[in-house]
Amino acid sequence: MAGNELQVVKFLFDNIGKIKLNHLGIVTQIGAPTSNGFQPVNTLDDLARISTEDARKKADVYINGVGVSIKQIGGSFSFNRLQRANLFDVYQLLGFNDIDRMLNQIDNEVLKFHRGLLDKRNRPWEDFFSKKDFKSLLKFLMMDGSPNYGFSAHKAELILEAPAICNTSDDISVYTFDEYFAKYENKFKIAIRRQWVGQSSDSEHKRAVSLKNKEGNAPWVFNDIVGTPRTGWRKEFPESERRTVYFLMIEKVR
Repeated sequence: MAGNELQVVKFLFDNIGKIKLNHLGIVTQIGAPTSNGFQPVNTLDDLARISTEDARKKADVYINGVGVSIKQIGGSFSFNRLQRANLFDVYQLLGFNDIDRMLNQIDNEVLKFHRGLLDKRNRPWEDFFSKKDFKSLLKFLMMDGSPNYGFSAHKAELILEAPAICNTSDDISVYTFDEYFAKYENKFKIAIRRQWVGQSSDSEHKRAVSLKNKEGNAPWVFNDIVGTPRTGWRKEFPESERRTVYFLMIEKVR
């Protein structure tokens, strides 16, 4: 979800019938994704459903009946927390060839990062994928579905990009996925991220435990500790049970 999502939707709602967007024309209707499709937004109170109704949605909002994903201009995450346990099924779903080789390649990069052999955690996507495969993966993750739920009932057909605060329709750009990829192809990075079982942050500790407990994530779970959590370690948690775990983010850098 974009940090500017509700602000953008409110701007569109306040200007229904007044603004024209690429691929969409004059904005005549705003809709919220629901479990039964989408429901037109008729009041400002309805806007709350844009962010809360359906966690599995890829379309953040419906504009003129078209599912749209909202992204903030500048650096952003195109997908968060891609797990090792999900990769085989996603690659298979997308029809990738030589999946074992692709997985081994990513495992080796994560291992090298863990051992301090990489100078940066943000890696060129070309280190992992052909252009065809990366584009297919990114489209699935941004527009069509998710590793845990498969294809979404609320697919996104378009991407709307806007700043944190919109003042005019000129602040807004709307792209097809192909247009968006062509514009930012050289900005996408595969970010290798780590967190720790035993760190003091409850939310991060619980996420790390969840990652550790999935058998398919084992290649990215290490008994030795690399790095230090910003907030430190849990005081009552045994040091011997601490773990370093990894996941991937797909990041669009500035």
